[in-house]
Amino acid sequence: MDPDERRAAILAAARRVFVRKGYHRAGVADIVQEVGVARGTFYRYFEGKREVFAAVLGGVMDEVVGVVRPIDVTRPIPEQIRANLDRLVRAVTDEDVVRVLFAEAQGIDDEGDAALRDFYGAALGRIEAALRTGQALGVVRAGDTRLLARCLLGLIKEPVVQAALFGESLDAAGLVDEITAVLAGGIVKI
Repeated sequence: MDPDERRAAILAAARRVFVRKGYHRAGVADIVQEVGVARGTFYRYFEGKREVFAAVLGGVMDEVVGVVRPIDVTRPIPEQIRANLDRLVRAVTDEDVVRVLFAEAQGIDDEGDAALRDFYGAALGRIEAALRTGQALGVVRAGDTRLLARCLLGLIKEPVVQAALFGESLDAAGLVDEITAVLAGGIVKI
């Protein structure tokens, strides 16, 4: 294998180990056994478990962010929003993403918490920008875009986290339907 392929193989193995065992129970020995390389080979690419976890977490974050497409205002907007929601919900309900992003990453150390803050800050920034654009186009109601962005993020994240917490499977299509209904008409008829 060339160095890039070897690094990718180590990352893939580390991801499987962290998903299966969790960050604290996993060790470098588990990762090298999973990938089938010597410990020295692992250390050519990563300083240790914390560094490889940071790389795995970064990859997971990139996967989640990468599924959202910019809205083309020349095409029907509701269909594009639903498609983005569908891709995003499917991405965050992936078992690996749930375990790494929502269960393992928080509270490891200050660096990990900073990475999560950066991820959520970037996500909120993208949602806020989309809301402001929607407001300018007249397809999003007036309101505090920062608070609206946090509410939207919660509509996606919280059902996923709660399902994982209770060991329940989550119907991604059903969640997209419910979020779409909330966005289009709300919950309470007043």
